[in-house]
Amino acid sequence: MTPALETRRLRLTRLDPSDAGDMVSVLGDDQLYVFTGGRPPTLAELEERYRAQLAGSPSEGEIWHNWIIRLIGDGAAVGFVQATVTDVEADIAWLIGVDWQGRGFATEAATAMIEWLGAGGTRRLVAHIHPDHAASRKVAAALGLVPTGEVDFDGETIWER
Repeated sequence: MTPALETRRLRLTRLDPSDAGDMVSVLGDDQLYVFTGGRPPTLAELEERYRAQLAGSPSEGEIWHNWIIRLIGDGAAVGFVQATVTDVEADIAWLIGVDWQGRGFATEAATAMIEWLGAGGTRRLVAHIHPDHAASRKVAAALGLVPTGEVDFDGETIWER
């Protein structure tokens, strides 16, 4: 079960399809897709995606954890963090909406997530980062991840800790 987590400024809540209404605007800026491709989802697409994520991984031995990042003060959704966990390894990701970038929210939320993962036995962290995405590289470095020199099938560099 994915628990709620809290930091000094943020509350990470377990993903729920009802979050789609708040998140559709967070994910609505085309700038978010420059490095990852795709386009902003519609409300219906996001609700469907969240239902699928909550159903969990179809792969045996793989667990999905998905959190919505919310500001403690007003509860506004600002992004998400997620982890795909297998045995003692987690593939992690983060995204902060354009209006909230540059405030350290990605690092703060991802730190809370990886501390929780570590307490549960996760020993290796992996992230896939587009080589031109300076902000994500900065977050990864702040989390203690380093580039491996390996590139995945999407052309992203694999970082690990």
